[in-house]
Amino acid sequence: MLAALGGYLLWIQAFSSEKLSGLAFKQQHMRVPLIPVRGVIYDARMRVLACSLDTQSVFADPKVVRDPGETAAQVAPLLGLPPDEVLEKIVAELQKEPPGRFVWLARRVPPETAEAVRGLNLPGIATVTEGTRQYPNGMLAAHVLGCCGSEEQGLDGLEMLFDDRLRGIKGEAYILADRRRRPLWTDPEHFTPAQDGQHLVLTIDATIQAAAEEAITEAREKYHAVSASAIVMDPKTGAILAMANVPTFDPNRYGEFPVESRRNRAVTDPSPPGSSCKPFIAAAALEERVVHFGEVIYCENGYWAAARMHDASHSYGNLTFELILMKSSNIGMAKIGTRLGNRRLHEALEAFGFGRRTGVWLPGESAGLVFPLGRWTSLSTTRIPIGQEFAATPIQMIAAFAAIANRGKLLRPRIVRGVLNGRGQPALDPVESEVVAQAIDARTAQQLIDRALVGVIEEGTGTSCQIPGYRIFGKTGTAQKIDPETRAVSTTRYMGAFLAGAPAADPKVVVVVMVDEPQKSLGYYGGTVAAPAVKKILEQALPYLGIAPTEPVPERRGTRLVGNTVTN
Repeated sequence: MLAALGGYLLWIQAFSSEKLSGLAFKQQHMRVPLIPVRGVIYDARMRVLACSLDTQSVFADPKVVRDPGETAAQVAPLLGLPPDEVLEKIVAELQKEPPGRFVWLARRVPPETAEAVRGLNLPGIATVTEGTRQYPNGMLAAHVLGCCGSEEQGLDGLEMLFDDRLRGIKGEAYILADRRRRPLWTDPEHFTPAQDGQHLVLTIDATIQAAAEEAITEAREKYHAVSASAIVMDPKTGAILAMANVPTFDPNRYGEFPVESRRNRAVTDPSPPGSSCKPFIAAAALEERVVHFGEVIYCENGYWAAARMHDASHSYGNLTFELILMKSSNIGMAKIGTRLGNRRLHEALEAFGFGRRTGVWLPGESAGLVFPLGRWTSLSTTRIPIGQEFAATPIQMIAAFAAIANRGKLLRPRIVRGVLNGRGQPALDPVESEVVAQAIDARTAQQLIDRALVGVIEEGTGTSCQIPGYRIFGKTGTAQKIDPETRAVSTTRYMGAFLAGAPAADPKVVVVVMVDEPQKSLGYYGGTVAAPAVKKILEQALPYLGIAPTEPVPERRGTRLVGNTVTN
């Protein structure tokens, strides 16, 4: 018998030790996943826009649970769950082949709940720390940030686009436990630490973002519009200081909002730009020398029979080139279009980036719509200059307008300023600015601002955007949309837009606001529905950015203005 026992022990040591050691290791240790902390998203001034907070989650090791039914009965009330549901989770893991050793019972429970579960001291039941995504500013910049799912996986916006960098890398620990599965120590040979996620620093400024959101919310409500979008940009670097859309959503509770509310319309939704595209065609005409400042063009007293075109609500005769832009004459621009011809018109749109994505680091960007030159007709020659027959997104419009403000240089818009590792060191350093093309000559760009686009604000269609002390330049736009049912130009659906920048002598900031389908009876022209919102944004952004007034401000004494204008 002793010889047989000795032989059996020898057989175990020689042939089964590795297998049995593995079984002993699994029996004596708990495998616990180590969840990395998701990276923080900061605004341009290092204010937190998104972060993860530590919370406790409850899990079970089903193979160690002594009495699944009794365990479920004790744990379930603390978790606010039916005992049958907890029991089903444990039993389901036990029925696997091989049996599962880990199952979540409840995720991200309150601290007092986690403490109560630990107080039960039940074999096979324990807690682990993991993160929960928080957006401390609620809806602020929701479309830029996006949102995260229950596993802290990015579902939209920058959270999705930079998910690999933000989420980090999971770790794993094997913890030696006693017979009741209480942890004794962590096995250093089987310990892989989690690598926390990297941090994003955006070009977005939370203060300017809040101003933009407030302005377009007010515009949408006042004119009963379907939606509205706004973008604020530094034209010299392409940095996006604000990007806002309404309707919006709260990323802390994204499941409570319609999917439509989560769409970043500023980059996904193209529409006909209408008259807001006229500065780009005018710039091309100046470059090609088919027109010059001061030149008088006959605008047919409001109706041009040859092109079957009206000047909406206007009846102009002779207008100078500058006044055609200030008064936004469709007929005047159409005549300039005939001088350029389709080929040069097409080249002008391409030069300003229309028909292709800007390359901003945001998901879902649309390229807009510019048909190939071969599909253009004689009608295109007079329709393209007034913003018909092509479509552009708000991000394309602001990038093109910023090119005029930036001495003709078209830049790639930037929304990520940098990426930092866990020690605060740069992990990705995007270039400060990236020139895509020289859309027009620098001299042409500045002349267009000084001699025409400033006039839009001072005496043209954008007077509602005047700000005392600042010389603003801009352009209104009102576009008829295509009716989705009839596929014809609608007489009730409009897009009211406004582009503006300041100061005119040295532009530091440009803004676009687009108001989609305002109620026609309340107003739909860009100068009515969008320009006041741009004014509100600039009134807050200019002083905030330290941009001092450059023009004399009239003194106000009671109801009397002493200065250039006197009332009462």
